Amino acid sequence: MYKIMVVDDETWGRKSVSKMISELALDVEVIAEARHGEEALELIQMSKPHIVVTDMNMPVMNGQQFLETLYTKYAEIKVIVISGYSQFEYLKAAVTYQACEYVLKPISMQDLKQAMIKAMEASLNYLSILQQKRLTKDMWNLRREVFLQNVTSRRITNQSDIQGQSVELQITEGIGSYRLAVCMFRGFHEISETKFHGNADLLIFSIENILSELIADTIQETAPLLFKSDDKLRLCVFIPEPVNDDRRIRLLFSTFHDAVYHMLKLDVVVGVSGAYANLEKLPEAFETAYEQLRNNTLHDSGLSINLPEQMSPTDSQSEMVSQFELKALQQAFVTRNGEESRKLLKGYAHKVSHMNSLTIREAHRSLGKIMEMAASEMKELALSYTQLFDTRSIIAIVDWKQFSAFIDQFALLLVDDLDTRKKASDSTKLIHEITSYLDKQYFEDVSLIDLATRFHLDPSYLSKQFKSVTGENFIEYLTRKRMEMACELLRLSERKITDISELVGYENQRYFSQVFKKFTGQTPSEYREHAEERAEQQNFEH
Repeated sequence: MYKIMVVDDETWGRKSVSKMISELALDVEVIAEARHGEEALELIQMSKPHIVVTDMNMPVMNGQQFLETLYTKYAEIKVIVISGYSQFEYLKAAVTYQACEYVLKPISMQDLKQAMIKAMEASLNYLSILQQKRLTKDMWNLRREVFLQNVTSRRITNQSDIQGQSVELQITEGIGSYRLAVCMFRGFHEISETKFHGNADLLIFSIENILSELIADTIQETAPLLFKSDDKLRLCVFIPEPVNDDRRIRLLFSTFHDAVYHMLKLDVVVGVSGAYANLEKLPEAFETAYEQLRNNTLHDSGLSINLPEQMSPTDSQSEMVSQFELKALQQAFVTRNGEESRKLLKGYAHKVSHMNSLTIREAHRSLGKIMEMAASEMKELALSYTQLFDTRSIIAIVDWKQFSAFIDQFALLLVDDLDTRKKASDSTKLIHEITSYLDKQYFEDVSLIDLATRFHLDPSYLSKQFKSVTGENFIEYLTRKRMEMACELLRLSERKITDISELVGYENQRYFSQVFKKFTGQTPSEYREHAEERAEQQNFEH
């Protein structure tokens, strides 16, 4: 599988290109994203992409400098340039530094696919025998990980399929009887944002490399069996016999914690399963290990490790959120009271801050109840902020600081969103009041400024809100109302066109006729004549 890095200073641009690449029917995967050339060069050392897809117009290090550095230091990496500019300097740089393709935005799936195939072919041709061996090893490890994820998540359940693929991937012979450890990391989100520019995948990759080296030294495994859970939040490691006794497991993860804390300032949280004899029991091993992990306390620090043989911390006997508090919170959600919602959530967080024996499991459980209730009572909010309401956001919480940050973020979102919706609702009511006035007074010589003065609004604000609520600007709405009434008068009365013109607010008949024809496609006389013909035809048919 070819590893791809996407480089673009605009977030939507990176995400859009990454999504398009993921939808290509090719053996490729986006493994890293960067905001500019300098950041990309830092990430390349760890992620080692085969292909870089880059924009040209970027800050810090522009596309030309980036292409030159890639050409000089990483000639094995093939480049696709995607740019919104066709400037000669950019094209010249792409040619000079041997970019595989230069594609102008907006890019189509077909153009991207052709460019990617060309880059893949160039990459394959460039790889030495050693590089091809390394690629084969990376692909082999990726196949192993995907297989283990599928077994863990019960997407593969057939015993013969599991046994056959485990033999093919040389897994069974490497583990025998095993215990599974599941690891998570306190401070993960913060370090991801501050040191890895929000690239959580790159952080977990770095942690995985540290653990691989330690296992190789401790267990003497040349290819330690590690894999990430589907959500890439949990790192799983097989600990085979004869080194899976409690003492050695504690020593391994104590050493691992020291290394991770020294390098990344992260605390390790671990849960370990009992012993299992075959790979078909991997789902049970994972669930047991993860539950042991959640038996660690939320307020702990340093290395936290739980094994089945030891006494697990019991869930807090204090009720985290009472039925009365849940009802009060539900009422605040239902009534869209942002300030009251924030106050109640702050009280909930304050209570949790004093529950020192609270387990991660109990914190997840209570927070899940609140978010489930919020999603039920405020469906539009849950749809607008899917990431916050995703269960993975709660699963990722393993320490008090992260728990508190989640509550703060949710409370702030509620206040902002509910206040915004309340203002929008108030604005909608006011615009409906204004349109009701216009429906009755359409024939008067009324202007936008007159309306703004009458309803104590700023004219520009009124214009914007009017368009937002009605879908028409003020003039369009007033004209339509006048023309609709003119049509009705022409059909149902014998009044002169001059009189009708004045009745609907036009003193100048000629101007009225021009506006009417633009609105209906006919002059007033033609409209009345055709209306009479239609009426006669209907009478004849009856």
